[in-house]
Amino acid sequence: MKWISLLILLASHGASADEAFRLELHDRKLVVRSPVKVGPQFSVIVENQSVSAVLGKFSSGEEDLRFVRVAPASSQTVEFAVKSGAKVFFRPLAPAFQEVELVAGKKTYEIPPQ
Repeated sequence: MKWISLLILLASHGASADEAFRLELHDRKLVVRSPVKVGPQFSVIVENQSVSAVLGKFSSGEEDLRFVRVAPASSQTVEFAVKSGAKVFFRPLAPAFQEVELVAGKKTYEIPPQ
């Protein structure tokens, strides 16, 4: 019985990991690794691989969802609950950079594109 509980726990943890975006912030580009699909609740892992702290915000439409500050060589996980079909954007504010839409199913994409 303990093994079954452990397998269920691992399976549910794996399902939530499939619904996580990963944003890699570099000095001159931003790389997005997107999940195959997301539900109304999902996570975004923000990894700062640049040499300075990054301040950014997540938004959906006119609504600011969350502000984040990530120190150099560290990461932060942010969780969201948004309406189905709502577009979510990440905009680095300091240092300022291009806004990026979080699109599920695109696998990996870069801003600016190579």
